[in-house]
Amino acid sequence: MPEVDLSVQRYSAEVIAHRHAHHQLVLPVEGALSLSVGGRELRAAGLSGVLVPGEARHAFAAPDPNRFLVIDVPPAAAESLGAAPWIERAAGGPIALDGAAALLVRAAAAELDAGGSAALRRQWAGLLVLTLVERAGRAPGREPAKLRRALRFIEEHAHEPLTVADVAARAELSPGHLHHLFRAVLGTTVQARIAELRLARATELLSRTDLGIAEIALRCGYADQSCLTRSLRRRHGVTPAALRRAARAARPGGPGRGGG
Repeated sequence: MPEVDLSVQRYSAEVIAHRHAHHQLVLPVEGALSLSVGGRELRAAGLSGVLVPGEARHAFAAPDPNRFLVIDVPPAAAESLGAAPWIERAAGGPIALDGAAALLVRAAAAELDAGGSAALRRQWAGLLVLTLVERAGRAPGREPAKLRRALRFIEEHAHEPLTVADVAARAELSPGHLHHLFRAVLGTTVQARIAELRLARATELLSRTDLGIAEIALRCGYADQSCLTRSLRRRHGVTPAALRRAARAARPGGPGRGGG
């Protein structure tokens, strides 16, 4: 029977997209990783990991130094661990880590850095999966539901003028409580989440469409083209025009590439 496995991974700034049959837990040790899973923009950082479901196409990139603990969970292994219902519920979304779980992640990463055996990797992987399942069972129901509501509202309205107060009102939380929840569970802020979604959507439109750059900026919630240019240059070190040229060159049959 396939077993869970564990590895320490570092990701590059290059956007890579693929899929695999096993479920995958991406748990932060250092830095941040941006992911798109089934069209949903997610971020693994701080006390927030991500659960990528098996067979889901996903893209990811991390422009800064980073290190992540990655647990591969084949569906059969999820069943044998009793984790399948949790994986089904949590798939394609953020995974909250409390302080104890975060310490386990760091301890496991240290063991792997020291050259842990395959058997030890599997033991750590099973322990971490069961820990996350147990923590999820204890989690109070109202705050995660309100956090999900806030995230969904941001995803649907990031292209509009949006304030923390707007998001807090939709989630039925005070702005201060919402800020604390974002920090504690996702390791980010409301403003950073909005900026992340806007930039991700702009990057996708630049890469996949021939819309004008100014129009893309307005569609994604930027005041004008220069705001988009500053954001993209600050985050990825490129201009919109340069990103578009690189995306076109990377397409099958594009300049300098074969069709294979």
